[in-house]
Amino acid sequence: MAKMKIPKKVAGYKVPRTIRKNALLKTLLASNAGRDVLAKALIAGAGAAAAIMVEEKDEISDAAKSGKRRGRRALGLLGRAFQQGSDAALDVVRETAMAAIPKKYRKAKRENPRKGVVVH
Repeated sequence: MAKMKIPKKVAGYKVPRTIRKNALLKTLLASNAGRDVLAKALIAGAGAAAAIMVEEKDEISDAAKSGKRRGRRALGLLGRAFQQGSDAALDVVRETAMAAIPKKYRKAKRENPRKGVVVH
């Protein structure tokens, strides 16, 4: 199998080195199941962020036209969109990972969710 490399730029946008060199990401991209998980996570994240942006489109367009105060509010909305998007992406990854675990382990996880967890 050839060594897989993530390009420095994708669609004109620079891909940060921490992402390009990430072993977990490379492992996910190397398998069909991993690519499926990443694709679903990206779609869910983009959908959630887009929902926030559409919901507040008037406020964002006003901020682009006016001063600093509304600009701060627009940045707050973008932060909220980013948070919602990342939460949606993580939920998809979590659900997909749980679906990949055999049923007997899922049942044990539901019955005793803290088994094996370090308690401080």
